[in-house]
Amino acid sequence: MQQTDEQHLIARILDGHAEEFGYFLERYGPETFALVSRLVPQQQDAEELTQDAFVRAFNRLETFGGRSSFGTWICRIAYTTTISWLRKQHMRYISIDDQPQISDTEVDNALEDEGRIGDLRQAITRLKPDEQTLINLFYYDERSLADIAYILDLEAGTIATRLHRIRRKLYLLMKNENGR
Repeated sequence: MQQTDEQHLIARILDGHAEEFGYFLERYGPETFALVSRLVPQQQDAEELTQDAFVRAFNRLETFGGRSSFGTWICRIAYTTTISWLRKQHMRYISIDDQPQISDTEVDNALEDEGRIGDLRQAITRLKPDEQTLINLFYYDERSLADIAYILDLEAGTIATRLHRIRRKLYLLMKNENGR
Protein backbone atom coordinates (compact mmCIF):
# COMPACT_ATOMS: atom_id res chain seq x y z
CA MET A 1 0.00 0.00 0.00
CA GLN A 2 1.41 3.40 -0.96
CA GLN A 3 1.59 6.38 1.37
CA THR A 4 -1.41 8.03 -0.30
CA ASP A 5 -3.41 4.82 0.23
CA GLU A 6 -2.35 4.79 3.88
CA GLN A 7 -3.47 8.41 4.25
CA HIS A 8 -6.84 7.41 2.81
CA LEU A 9 -7.01 4.52 5.29
CA ILE A 10 -6.19 6.91 8.14
CA ALA A 11 -9.04 9.17 7.04
CA ARG A 12 -11.41 6.16 7.14
CA ILE A 13 -10.19 5.22 10.62
CA LEU A 14 -10.77 8.78 11.81
CA ASP A 15 -14.27 8.59 10.30
CA GLY A 16 -15.13 5.74 12.65
CA HIS A 17 -13.69 2.60 11.05
CA ALA A 18 -11.28 1.88 13.91
CA GLU A 19 -11.04 -1.81 13.01
CA GLU A 20 -9.03 -0.86 9.92
CA PHE A 21 -6.13 0.18 12.17
CA GLY A 22 -5.26 -3.52 12.18
CA TYR A 23 -3.58 -2.97 8.81
CA PHE A 24 -0.95 -0.79 10.48
CA LEU A 25 -0.41 -3.34 13.26
CA GLU A 26 0.20 -6.10 10.71
CA ARG A 27 2.28 -3.97 8.35
CA TYR A 28 4.49 -2.15 10.88
CA GLY A 29 4.27 -4.30 14.02
CA PRO A 30 7.30 -6.50 13.31
CA GLU A 31 9.50 -3.55 12.31
CA THR A 32 8.45 -1.58 15.38
CA PHE A 33 8.96 -4.54 17.69
CA ALA A 34 12.44 -5.07 16.21
CA LEU A 35 13.37 -1.47 16.99
CA VAL A 36 12.12 -1.71 20.57
CA SER A 37 13.55 -5.16 21.26
CA ARG A 38 17.04 -3.98 20.31
CA LEU A 39 16.84 -1.52 23.19
CA VAL A 40 14.93 -3.56 25.78
CA PRO A 41 16.43 -6.88 26.86
CA GLN A 42 13.21 -8.56 28.04
CA GLN A 43 10.81 -9.68 25.30
CA GLN A 44 7.75 -9.09 27.48
CA ASP A 45 8.79 -5.47 28.09
CA ALA A 46 9.48 -4.98 24.38
CA GLU A 47 6.05 -6.36 23.50
CA GLU A 48 4.34 -4.04 25.99
CA LEU A 49 6.29 -1.01 24.76
CA THR A 50 5.44 -1.85 21.15
CA GLN A 51 1.78 -2.15 22.09
CA ASP A 52 1.97 1.17 23.96
CA ALA A 53 3.45 2.81 20.86
CA PHE A 54 0.57 1.60 18.68
CA VAL A 55 -2.01 2.72 21.25
CA ARG A 56 -0.38 6.16 21.30
CA ALA A 57 -0.33 6.24 17.50
CA PHE A 58 -4.01 5.32 17.36
CA ASN A 59 -4.90 7.98 19.94
CA ARG A 60 -2.88 10.60 18.03
CA LEU A 61 -3.78 9.49 14.53
CA GLU A 62 -5.31 12.87 13.70
CA THR A 63 -1.86 14.44 14.19
CA PHE A 64 -0.26 12.30 11.47
CA GLY A 65 0.30 14.80 8.73
CA GLY A 66 2.12 12.67 6.18
CA ARG A 67 5.42 14.49 6.72
CA SER A 68 6.97 11.02 6.80
CA SER A 69 5.76 7.52 6.09
CA PHE A 70 3.52 5.92 8.69
CA GLY A 71 6.32 3.40 9.34
CA THR A 72 8.76 6.16 10.20
CA TRP A 73 6.13 7.91 12.33
CA ILE A 74 5.33 4.80 14.37
CA CYS A 75 9.06 4.14 14.84
CA ARG A 76 9.45 7.64 16.22
CA ILE A 77 6.63 7.05 18.68
CA ALA A 78 8.08 3.66 19.65
CA TYR A 79 11.53 5.16 20.10
CA THR A 80 10.36 7.99 22.37
CA THR A 81 8.16 5.60 24.35
CA THR A 82 11.07 3.19 24.85
CA ILE A 83 13.62 5.85 25.75
CA SER A 84 11.21 7.30 28.34
CA TRP A 85 10.71 3.83 29.81
CA LEU A 86 14.46 3.18 29.92
CA ARG A 87 15.09 6.49 31.68
CA LYS A 88 12.59 5.49 34.35
CA GLN A 89 14.56 2.25 34.79
CA HIS A 90 17.66 4.34 35.65
CA MET A 91 19.93 2.36 33.33
CA ARG A 92 23.63 3.33 33.37
CA TYR A 93 25.86 3.40 30.33
CA ILE A 94 29.51 3.84 29.41
CA SER A 95 30.92 7.31 28.81
CA ILE A 96 34.09 7.90 26.80
CA ASP A 97 34.81 11.43 27.93
CA ASP A 98 38.51 12.26 28.20
CA GLN A 99 39.53 9.39 25.90
CA PRO A 100 42.63 9.71 23.69
CA GLN A 101 42.34 10.92 20.09
CA ILE A 102 42.31 8.21 17.42
CA SER A 103 42.39 8.35 13.65
CA ASP A 104 39.38 7.57 11.46
CA THR A 105 41.47 4.97 9.62
CA GLU A 106 42.23 3.14 12.86
CA VAL A 107 38.51 3.13 13.75
CA ASP A 108 37.46 1.96 10.28
CA ASN A 109 40.01 -0.88 10.23
CA ALA A 110 38.98 -2.15 13.66
CA LEU A 111 35.23 -2.00 13.02
CA GLU A 112 35.48 -3.69 9.62
CA ASP A 113 37.63 -6.61 10.81
CA GLU A 114 35.46 -9.71 10.27
CA GLY A 115 37.14 -11.50 13.16
CA ARG A 116 35.93 -8.88 15.62
CA ILE A 117 32.21 -8.98 14.82
CA GLY A 118 31.47 -10.57 18.21
CA ASP A 119 33.46 -7.82 19.93
CA LEU A 120 31.53 -5.22 17.97
CA ARG A 121 28.15 -6.71 18.92
CA GLN A 122 29.20 -6.78 22.58
CA ALA A 123 30.36 -3.16 22.38
CA ILE A 124 27.02 -2.10 20.86
CA THR A 125 25.20 -3.49 23.92
CA ARG A 126 27.27 -1.13 26.09
CA LEU A 127 26.12 1.98 24.21
CA LYS A 128 23.36 4.24 25.47
CA PRO A 129 19.90 3.34 24.09
CA ASP A 130 19.80 6.34 21.75
CA GLU A 131 23.23 5.40 20.38
CA GLN A 132 22.16 1.77 19.90
CA THR A 133 19.07 2.96 18.07
CA LEU A 134 21.10 5.16 15.77
CA ILE A 135 23.48 2.29 14.91
CA ASN A 136 20.59 -0.12 14.36
CA LEU A 137 18.55 2.24 12.21
CA PHE A 138 21.50 3.21 10.01
CA TYR A 139 23.49 0.00 9.67
CA TYR A 140 20.98 -2.80 10.24
CA ASP A 141 17.70 -1.29 9.03
CA GLU A 142 19.50 0.78 6.36
CA ARG A 143 17.31 3.82 7.01
CA SER A 144 18.16 7.13 5.38
CA LEU A 145 19.59 9.97 7.44
CA ALA A 146 16.33 11.86 6.80
CA ASP A 147 14.20 9.04 8.24
CA ILE A 148 16.49 8.64 11.23
CA ALA A 149 16.44 12.40 11.80
CA TYR A 150 12.64 12.32 11.88
CA ILE A 151 12.47 9.30 14.21
CA LEU A 152 14.99 10.80 16.64
CA ASP A 153 13.74 14.38 16.19
CA LEU A 154 17.18 15.65 15.16
CA GLU A 155 18.77 17.24 12.10
CA ALA A 156 20.36 14.97 9.48
CA GLY A 157 23.74 16.69 10.00
CA THR A 158 23.52 15.93 13.71
CA ILE A 159 22.82 12.29 12.89
CA ALA A 160 25.93 12.10 10.69
CA THR A 161 28.07 13.65 13.42
CA ARG A 162 26.69 11.31 16.07
CA LEU A 163 27.31 8.28 13.86
CA HIS A 164 30.93 9.36 13.53
CA ARG A 165 31.30 9.77 17.29
CA ILE A 166 29.57 6.47 18.03
CA ARG A 167 31.92 4.63 15.67
CA ARG A 168 34.84 6.05 17.66
CA LYS A 169 33.16 5.07 20.90
CA LEU A 170 32.63 1.52 19.64
CA TYR A 171 36.28 1.31 18.71
CA LEU A 172 37.35 2.41 22.19
CA LEU A 173 34.93 0.03 23.86
CA MET A 174 36.29 -2.84 21.79
CA LYS A 175 39.88 -1.79 22.45
CA ASN A 176 39.32 -1.45 26.22
CA GLU A 177 37.42 -4.74 26.39
CA ASN A 178 40.21 -6.67 24.70
CA GLY A 179 43.16 -4.73 26.04
CA ARG A 180 44.31 -4.03 22.49
